[in-house]
Amino acid sequence: MNRAIYAFMEAYSPYLVYWSFAFTLITAVRIARRVSRHRQRVPDSAALTELAGPPLTLLQPICFGWAVASRDLPSALLFLWWGPGFLISVAVVIAAKRRGHTVDWHPVRYVISYLCKLYYLAYVIVFWFLHLPGMMFAFSVWIINDQFEKAFMSLDADRLRRTFHDHWLFRVLYPLGLLTPWIYADMPNRVFSQATGCHPKRRGRRWSWRGRHSGPAAGSSFAS
Repeated sequence: MNRAIYAFMEAYSPYLVYWSFAFTLITAVRIARRVSRHRQRVPDSAALTELAGPPLTLLQPICFGWAVASRDLPSALLFLWWGPGFLISVAVVIAAKRRGHTVDWHPVRYVISYLCKLYYLAYVIVFWFLHLPGMMFAFSVWIINDQFEKAFMSLDADRLRRTFHDHWLFRVLYPLGLLTPWIYADMPNRVFSQATGCHPKRRGRRWSWRGRHSGPAAGSSFAS
């Protein structure tokens, strides 16, 4: 594998963490407003959910192109799904909207969901193998942000069903990724990452059981 590609991602990992953390703060404010108004749940905000992901997602096409140019086949395969796959999906959605149609992802929702899950797991393994804790943490913060929003804001907060309905039990381990800055002393921007990870870490167990609608819908939801 071309280590320069992954070093490039690692160098940007602090900014990815900042971005995701900003949306976690926004979600925390929304939750506080919901509680103060004594509302049980509110509709999901697709915009806020998806806006937490673009900086991380947009790195994938760049890295895919770099991998192809350097003839790094393993890396090209790793970046294929969230690289060209993401761009193709966006193009399909835009084309459908211009024609006044809505893309029906429902028939292939589990295929898409498991591809996202397995690719996420592959990323974590590669980042661990190459000793890139910054990207391991960036992915974890991104996913936990999504879990945070759905656990405390979603109209459908049946986390027990969401955890077991597709048999992807690995999701209960997602909060462990927030321990990364406490394990790797040479992690980029370690102090901020420790502060970012310590708060949601205490609630990770709660997130594992609440807050997702049944079946993936779009974007970051697929990896959950």
